[in-house]
Amino acid sequence: MDPLGNLIDCIAVYGLYGLFAIGLAERFVPVLPSYGVLVAVGIAVSDSSWSVAVAIAMTTTGSFVGGLTVFLLVRALGQDRSNRLLYRTGSLLALSRGRIDGILSSFRTRERLLIFVSQVVPTVRLIAPLVAGLVQTRMRFFAAGTAAGIALWNGLFISVGYTTGLIAPETNASALALKVLIVLVLIEALLAAALRFANRRTSRPVARSIT
Repeated sequence: MDPLGNLIDCIAVYGLYGLFAIGLAERFVPVLPSYGVLVAVGIAVSDSSWSVAVAIAMTTTGSFVGGLTVFLLVRALGQDRSNRLLYRTGSLLALSRGRIDGILSSFRTRERLLIFVSQVVPTVRLIAPLVAGLVQTRMRFFAAGTAAGIALWNGLFISVGYTTGLIAPETNASALALKVLIVLVLIEALLAAALRFANRRTSRPVARSIT
């Protein structure tokens, strides 16, 4: 069984349009894991379905268009309705209200950096355009940071799939996606632990010497 491999076989029929569509879909279908789809695309690239450059460019374009659509929609909806949409979307992605509020607060203070960084953080990357719209990020900053972040994310996982496909041509895309997920969870847990440790160090009061 290889559902991801079968999915990529289906979109390969549509060529470049299929790549664009799968990049667009991952923005609006939370159950579609982008890292899994991208490694499957990379395996298809190793089978000469597309070139690496074309696969990265088209999936990045599709994902960017999806993110831009969300960003503009939030700007048009207004603050109250956008907040409700953000919390509702976050609950679907298993993000607590507290974590969402923390992301909002961080964006307001370091939005230019976080627009880029958020696109390489699992789950958070899906609500980042919504958050950017809420904090009224300037269009040029949003476009540049989001495009760069998506290109890095997509390029990384497509390259993983491509390299694996060259080394082991019979690789099961779904099995590889599961391994990638395990690695991502471990990395995220380590980063979270490092961040908590750093926060404790910075918040610890400095003892004054008694003279």
